[in-house]
Amino acid sequence: MENTTEKTGSMPTTDRERIFALDALRGVAVLGILLINIIEFGLPGAYLDPANAGGAGGADLWAWIATSFFFEGTLRGLFTLLFGAGVVLYTSRLERAGLGLASADLYLRRNLWLIVFGVFNAHVLLFDGDILFYYGVAGLLLYVFRNLTVRRLLFFAIPLLCVPTIIGTIDYVHFQTTQAEAEQAQMLQAQGSTLTTEQQRVIDDYDERMADEKPIAEMQDEVVQAMRESYASAFALTSEWTFDLDTFCECLGMMLLGMALMKSGVLTAQWSSASYWRMLAVGWTIGYLVNAFEIAHQLRNDFDVNSMLSSEFITYDLGRIPLTLGHLAFIMLLLKGGWFRNAFRVLASVGQMALTNYLAHSVICLFVFTGAGLALYGQLERYQLYYVVVGIWAVQLAWSPWWLKRYRFGPAEWLWRSLTRWQRQPFKRAGMVDVAARKIDSF
Repeated sequence: MENTTEKTGSMPTTDRERIFALDALRGVAVLGILLINIIEFGLPGAYLDPANAGGAGGADLWAWIATSFFFEGTLRGLFTLLFGAGVVLYTSRLERAGLGLASADLYLRRNLWLIVFGVFNAHVLLFDGDILFYYGVAGLLLYVFRNLTVRRLLFFAIPLLCVPTIIGTIDYVHFQTTQAEAEQAQMLQAQGSTLTTEQQRVIDDYDERMADEKPIAEMQDEVVQAMRESYASAFALTSEWTFDLDTFCECLGMMLLGMALMKSGVLTAQWSSASYWRMLAVGWTIGYLVNAFEIAHQLRNDFDVNSMLSSEFITYDLGRIPLTLGHLAFIMLLLKGGWFRNAFRVLASVGQMALTNYLAHSVICLFVFTGAGLALYGQLERYQLYYVVVGIWAVQLAWSPWWLKRYRFGPAEWLWRSLTRWQRQPFKRAGMVDVAARKIDSF
């Protein structure tokens, strides 16, 4: 590889340049995101609808209620905020080094390689809920926002965060219209009337949508069989992919919000405790009220498609974003108060290896759930999947500090930096380093 580091004067981030609070936050986020992603890894069509697979009663129902009420979308939101914060740190460090246009070159390559990691995660490790691809694509645009003020960052972030709700509301209204027209056409058909081509098309569209939202048992069995049979059959099932505008706008908006929070001092514990308490109170009040409404609405309607879609499309971000900020404030209060300091030191190690640990989720779950390993896909109930989560957490909480005492970066982080700079980066440590002294600059 060409020695880009020597030409530009850009060196890998040192331990002294990192911010402990961001490492700890990222550790919480990367572990917590598995609480939600495990459903994608282990069950068909059950991510938002427990009635589709994995059980919707007893312990399974309570598992769905707990994750939906406390965590749905919030750990992903926190993860994305921190990516935006990392952009501020990374670009400011490059600019302090006086790199000029070379800083844009490094930044571009960094995000292009992240896109490659995302493609690898989705199509080789077979995780169709991958977020790295969208991080890389959205991250390409963030460079032009790096010097904006907090107010201007919010000016762009807020409309972008409204886009998924707008698109979702349009889709929900379209579904209701299609449903009403299809039911009317089906009634005419039952009465013996001959349907027009348009009426038949409406019925077909409605049936196709219902098959996606509420797949029949035979379809579910086919998915489970394909995932369990072999790596090749699982690959064939998960290889289809389309670009999701909702996800892209969500990522870009949350990243810009993260940049604003970084510049305002929220993410570096510079706010007063009183300010964090206000942030927590507002965020948790709005978030938990919306989530409670959604859960009650879905339970009251036995998880019918209308109740699921209204919660997923219309009120989802109204609860998720405030709750994410409430969780952020709660963690910052614990950090400022010195609570659980030793635990946060371990979490900081997990956060410093966020990319490695995130990809490790896919590697482990590929082995546990698909035909490439134990083939447990669709075999565990919803609550039983959390035994797998706890096992993965235990491994990552143990191995992250152990690894970072011996190596400067996680394996994926080292590869990412080496590819970005197109030069092999130093890997092993010369001596032992206190995890609490580490601070963060990137992923």
